[in-house]
Amino acid sequence: MVFPPLLVFLGTANTIYAYLNLKLLKGLANLSKPRPAPPTPLPTVTVLIAARNEEDRIRSCLECLRLQDYDMGKLQVIVVDDRSTDGTASILKEYADRWPGRFDPVSLTATAPGFSPKKYALSQGLLKATGEIIVTTDADCIMSPAWISTLVSEFGEDTGLVLGMTSYYSMPKETFGAGIQALDFLSHGVVAAALIGLRFPVHGNANNIAYRRKVYDQSAGFASHGGIVSGDDDFLIQSIHKLGRWRIRYSVQPESQVQTEPPLSIRQFWEQRKRWASKTSLYQSKQTAFLAGIFAYYSLIPVCILAGIFHRGLLAVGLASWGVKLVSDWLVMRKGTRLFAKPGLMRHYAGTSLVHIPLIIAAVLAGSFGEFTWKGTIHRRRVKSAEGSDGGGKMQGRDIETSRPKSGVGSRE
Repeated sequence: MVFPPLLVFLGTANTIYAYLNLKLLKGLANLSKPRPAPPTPLPTVTVLIAARNEEDRIRSCLECLRLQDYDMGKLQVIVVDDRSTDGTASILKEYADRWPGRFDPVSLTATAPGFSPKKYALSQGLLKATGEIIVTTDADCIMSPAWISTLVSEFGEDTGLVLGMTSYYSMPKETFGAGIQALDFLSHGVVAAALIGLRFPVHGNANNIAYRRKVYDQSAGFASHGGIVSGDDDFLIQSIHKLGRWRIRYSVQPESQVQTEPPLSIRQFWEQRKRWASKTSLYQSKQTAFLAGIFAYYSLIPVCILAGIFHRGLLAVGLASWGVKLVSDWLVMRKGTRLFAKPGLMRHYAGTSLVHIPLIIAAVLAGSFGEFTWKGTIHRRRVKSAEGSDGGGKMQGRDIETSRPKSGVGSRE
């Protein structure tokens, strides 16, 4: 017989996990409630991209941005060339020359010591940003012509930040486990959307996010987490939520979605997941506690199943707990894939479920205590400062300043 207190503990854990998934279902349902009236007049917008060695991908993204249906007189596109060694800079120059005033490239040759390369690049782009709303994406993303106008339409008077869904686009030759990767990736967005629907934002995706510039300034922007390599999206979302004055919304409109390139190898996939997990223990206390509870629950399931080699009762308890996870997760993902028009991905649910728990556990441990590779550079979760210690994370000095220029949209320094 299994030790009675353990049964009580696991029973309680299963009940809480099932209840949380029911709450996620409610959060997803909340996203479909009536949207606020779109802002009038149309606000000025700056699209901001940090790009490093993206010559094979960035042209498609720039074409999508060139074809946006937003008022071009109110739209500025800034692409920061972050020390690229390929042809990225020449492509950016081509677009700036062919469409002057619409594309505004920024070139970097170095990163400030002690700060995340991407966050530093974005901060330098913000020096030239003149839009009332900042929209960020990545160089490998593609989107509909109504992408910007759809995101902007979500900004009510009390809205500080808006997120949209990101999914993988189909490759000419799909890699092994492409469907599992796609559903796993989408699951992060579904959970993020549900938590925002519950007004408890935890994470998001930086390649499909829009925020008011003045709200960014109120939240101190990247200043409090500049030394953490990843998380230019998550920390900003949590900081704006902590202000308590602004609503964070998640768009369910199809036109607000973007598509991004999936990892092309198991190694790329693994490095990506480690990078994502590296920042989770550095979140604000409530979000960290929430994720720590989920991590503990996930860890307990394989421990019980493995311990079943010596005790059949533990095996039964472990399998029962896994069953609770499978059923409750399936309900959330079924609703989420339908809400974001990806129901076909649910055929990969069984395979995704087999790798989900070990992947989460391994990525969190490896990302928190080990190294990961990003853009050809090996990192730990914090950037080393000039003195060799972990970067403290606070951006200071004129090089990192992100104050708004006084001139209008489309102006150049």
